[in-house]
Amino acid sequence: MSMTGSSGWAGWWGRLFGRAGAGHATQQRMQRHDVFVAEAAAPARTEADAHADAEARLHSGLYALALHPALDGGAACNDALLEATRQALLSRDWSARQLPRRPQLLPQLIQTVNDPESSARATAAIIGQDPVLTGNLLRIANSPAFRMQERPVDSLQRAITLVGTEGIRQIISAVLVQPVMHLQCSEFPQFSTIIWEHALLSSRAAADHARTVSQQDPFAAQWLGLTQGLGAALVMKQLLQEAQTLQVPLDYPSAEAVLRQWTLPVAQRVAAAWELPAPVHEALKETNADSPLPRTLRFARAAAAASLLARHGHIGKSQGLAWLEQLPGTPPHALLWIWRRLHGRPVETLADEHDGDA
Repeated sequence: MSMTGSSGWAGWWGRLFGRAGAGHATQQRMQRHDVFVAEAAAPARTEADAHADAEARLHSGLYALALHPALDGGAACNDALLEATRQALLSRDWSARQLPRRPQLLPQLIQTVNDPESSARATAAIIGQDPVLTGNLLRIANSPAFRMQERPVDSLQRAITLVGTEGIRQIISAVLVQPVMHLQCSEFPQFSTIIWEHALLSSRAAADHARTVSQQDPFAAQWLGLTQGLGAALVMKQLLQEAQTLQVPLDYPSAEAVLRQWTLPVAQRVAAAWELPAPVHEALKETNADSPLPRTLRFARAAAAASLLARHGHIGKSQGLAWLEQLPGTPPHALLWIWRRLHGRPVETLADEHDGDA
């Protein structure tokens, strides 16, 4: 059953987050009553179940944004396409030759980060002589993830003043990764934009979480956010190739299933091939999922998904925070601070109008 119409989408969002798009307060109260009755009758869930459910729903929302408008709630995965993609990813040569070329200036950036005497100005000088990279830096500095005030950032010097050494390092890292994340996908025209925005927000949230909660290296944490986005782009690229080879349509369920399973493993291979700091590719291994830096990555991906869903009007601020509170290990005050940092300034969405009823 195709669900590309507005009514189908509203119903899908309602089932996912207990609301019908930006629906009415009366509908929301009825939905909350139904949820309350269902939960009261259901077997008690463990805390781990709640964590997994919150994380899964936020990722489902992210994929719904990235794979729009091809939302299909009834179709099954194409098993042949899934298997062909799995085999291709397993057998692929993951050496540097077969991956997007490592950004030429990345070693210099890592070197300046490891130099305790390096200033924001010295770090920014890495790209300051390249007008294209400087322009990209200013665009990212003015993005919702980094913009800190109404007045736009119109110069490299102003960016340095506003965000400081660590902020400049984060922005430069994003500038270096953005060109290799672009992907043309006619079936899912929003995919590249949404996955890039999610990577940028994940990078920001991971750095903040590492600094304030897990007490880990913010530079390594921000690269977790960026490489997981690059992993998603490479997985989609492989899926597109396999669909073309098999001459089958690229369907939503198969795309979501492959992205869920392969984004982090492929990101880990990128981190190793690009010789990123060891904590980055160690944290991307699922076997270490309960240690501090991998937990930071899990939080950052979920927080970035919640932020995007709020920006697109599918959930409100209080609802996004409520979902994130179900994830383990982030104190409420830190969660609220990171959420505000992600948005730069208050984000008004249709969903916020109904937060008072939520």
